[in-house]
Amino acid sequence: MRFAPPGLEALATVAVNLAPPLDFGPGPDSHHRTVPITGGTLDGPALSGRVRPGGADWQRVLPDGTVFVEARYTLELSSALVGLTSTGVRTGPPGVLAALARGEDVDPADYYFRLVLRATTADPRYQWLATSVLLGRAERTAHQVRYDLYRLL
Repeated sequence: MRFAPPGLEALATVAVNLAPPLDFGPGPDSHHRTVPITGGTLDGPALSGRVRPGGADWQRVLPDGTVFVEARYTLELSSALVGLTSTGVRTGPPGVLAALARGEDVDPADYYFRLVLRATTADPRYQWLATSVLLGRAERTAHQVRYDLYRLL
């Protein structure tokens, strides 16, 4: 290989609070639901602030329990607003995915939940977020998604 593998810069741990899902039911390609975002926090070496209420995670759920996520929500960082779009996948063994669907606590090492995030802001202090590749390693609890947010170097 010509290049060394890229590194990761740890930015923050993000906790996104969730309301119960709104279930659209099965569609021709998958089961559809929306999960409203009610708030949350972020804290870390590069970023701290809160997740503003509003926004949602629009999900497609496959028959095996795999979930494709597409969330849009707003962060408030030092009075600056930063919009986030998060896409990703949560998959694993059927029993583990079923336990997650029931709202049970599951060790995040037992399933795969990864995110790619895009930021947008008008605040020059956080413009570097909008021009960075952002990644997350996530876990799902009964009422939250928590993830470690990284910048790809």
